[in-house]
Formats: sequence, C-alpha cells, structure tokens
Amino acid sequence: MKNKGSKILTVIAALSVLFLSGCSAHNPFIITNTTQSSPVSKNQYPVYTGKVFITEQSLPVSIEFDVISTVDVGKVWYGSSSNVYASMADRAREVGANAIIQVRTWRQPSGWAWAAPHGSGQAIKIKDLNKLEALAIAGEWY
Repeated sequence: MKNKGSKILTVIAALSVLFLSGCSAHNPFIITNTTQSSPVSKNQYPVYTGKVFITEQSLPVSIEFDVISTVDVGKVWYGSSSNVYASMADRAREVGANAIIQVRTWRQPSGWAWAAPHGSGQAIKIKDLNKLEALAIAGEWY
C-alpha cells in the first residue's frame, strides 16, 4: 500500500509543478495576469512617458524605427482586448518604446477562464512620430 501512496504523491507533485510552472504569458496554466517582453535590439532606451500607438499593421518603409522587443500579454479572467492593449502599452513604455506594431489578440483558456484575452506585438521606437500621424495609420493611442 505504501508504494501506491508514494506513486500518488509523485503524480500530485508533478502536476503541481506543471501547473505552477506557467512560464509563458500564453500558457493556459498561468494564475496571474502576465506581461513579458523579449529584447530584440541591443539599443537601450530610457523609459517613455507619453502615449503609445498600437496597431495591427506593419509600418511603411518611410517611417524609421528600431524594434526594441516583443511583448506578450496573458490575462487570467474574461475581459476586453483593450485590457491587453493597456498592458502592452505599459510594458512598451518600460522598455522605451512609443509604438507597438503587428499586434494580434485572441482568446484562450487561461488561469480561471475559458476565454481570457491574450495578445502579442513588437514594441518599437519610432524616430519621428509626426510622420506616423501624417500617414493616418489605423490604430489607437494608449
């Protein structure tokens, strides 16, 4: 009987580790809202304090920018995509970005919900924001 009890404890311990090891913002086992970024550029920028432009589009070649990092957000409860955008914008400011491009959002099981909002995009530093506004690219400021 001891052998069966020890096997059950081993399985419970393994499942606990698996459940608590959600290391990705898009892992269904996350138990808190998660925002992560992965550096792409070797350049480092100071924290940005203004509004961040978020778009699903790529930018035209006429706009000069530096890709700073990828940003991934995973929520654990139901909500709107605007919650994901706000979290992405907060992380973008932390890494010195003033825009996030190629944003995509979706819903997936996560934490405590069957369809929690998630998102990802590229945090960038646009050299001249005036050019961005002149092109009227679809997006929102956060």
